[in-house]
Amino acid sequence: MVKGVPAMPGDETGAMNERRDSQRIPVTIDAVLNYQAQVMICSIRDISLNGAFIEGTPAGLPYFNAPVELGLTLTSGGETKQHRFPAKICRITNQGVGLAFGDVGMDAYFSLVNLVYNA
Repeated sequence: MVKGVPAMPGDETGAMNERRDSQRIPVTIDAVLNYQAQVMICSIRDISLNGAFIEGTPAGLPYFNAPVELGLTLTSGGETKQHRFPAKICRITNQGVGLAFGDVGMDAYFSLVNLVYNA
């Protein structure tokens, strides 16, 4: 997602022109979405270095621009670790939500790089 370009809440087709800083990789990864005191088990449909698309129904997901935390388990260098990625909801569709990652730690970032470029 390009900074300064608003997301399109309610976009059902996902056919809008997308401008991204990094390539999305199709995946199926179980994850945990933390929002305030709520915890949701969800599935990541695609991921990049800058964000991810989480499948789910809009009624069960936080609102547009909500700060959330995405927890997932990644393997890097033969070691499996759990990581937490601070994020904001930047897109809402009938299939789920797009997340833009905030600042992540170096260890989490390198695990994400390993996932994206070795998928």
